[in-house]
Amino acid sequence: MSAFQQLTRSERILGAAGVVLLIGIFAFPWYHIGVPGYTVNGQTYGGGSYDGNALQGPGSFFSVVALIVLIALLATFVARRFTSVQLPELPISWRAAELYAAIAVLALLVIKILFHVGNFGWGFYLNMAAAIVLVYGAVAVSRAPELQRAPVGGAHSSIQ
Repeated sequence: MSAFQQLTRSERILGAAGVVLLIGIFAFPWYHIGVPGYTVNGQTYGGGSYDGNALQGPGSFFSVVALIVLIALLATFVARRFTSVQLPELPISWRAAELYAAIAVLALLVIKILFHVGNFGWGFYLNMAAAIVLVYGAVAVSRAPELQRAPVGGAHSSIQ
């Protein structure tokens, strides 16, 4: 059984939403501004458009912090589920830490919205939907019972 098949449905939702959001922060147009051109006697004057991703525009500090938290969340998600690395002990469970990180990503993106409301591109809606689904997946993972996973190299592997 592959490592991806061992993931629960909620872990798949969390991972997929995190990857979509990571790509979306860089690639999807958070802002879109279009200015129409004017045509006089067959000659067009002016006009143009601007597309900016989530890391640009007003409040970009909060989207950069959200990106850093998202990368840390995805790194711990991968480390806990696909490797045999022992992560340090925290005063809270790692599941709770993943949940709080997902909530922080969504909250930071909402704070970014408060700096400039309007001129949203299609990427804004997809990014916010992915952030909401990320929180949903993290909540579902935090409520599910802890599963015992086989070691990454298989049940009989040992490193010497």
